[in-house]
Amino acid sequence: MGESGNIVAGSCTYRQANDDPHLSSGDASVHGFWLYIAGTCPSKANVDVYLQAFWCDPFGCGWVTVDSGSGDYAPGSGSGTRANARINCSSSTEVGWRGVTDVDLPGIADPPGMYYGTPKDLPCSP
Repeated sequence: MGESGNIVAGSCTYRQANDDPHLSSGDASVHGFWLYIAGTCPSKANVDVYLQAFWCDPFGCGWVTVDSGSGDYAPGSGSGTRANARINCSSSTEVGWRGVTDVDLPGIADPPGMYYGTPKDLPCSP
């Protein structure tokens, strides 16, 4: 699991976060969420999470978004407070994976930017 540094938007201080990419029922999966730190924050925020695979082709290598998930969630990392992105593994070839999370507080201007999780190799190719 990883999380951003503190983000201040209005009177709310929070962090963007995601768990490590992992295998789940034959899929590569990642969860994005937000963490309350201090101040007056909304009860829910919009959480977008992107599952990215490191991919190479004749033109070069880079991160490719293979799935995304979004929803409005209360702060926390438990079940029911996380957006999920997942994709079925087409083979057991090892590939690098990472999660990218963007949190937007409703009605509050927050600074731009996303949290890029630590890459992890999994025996799963999209």
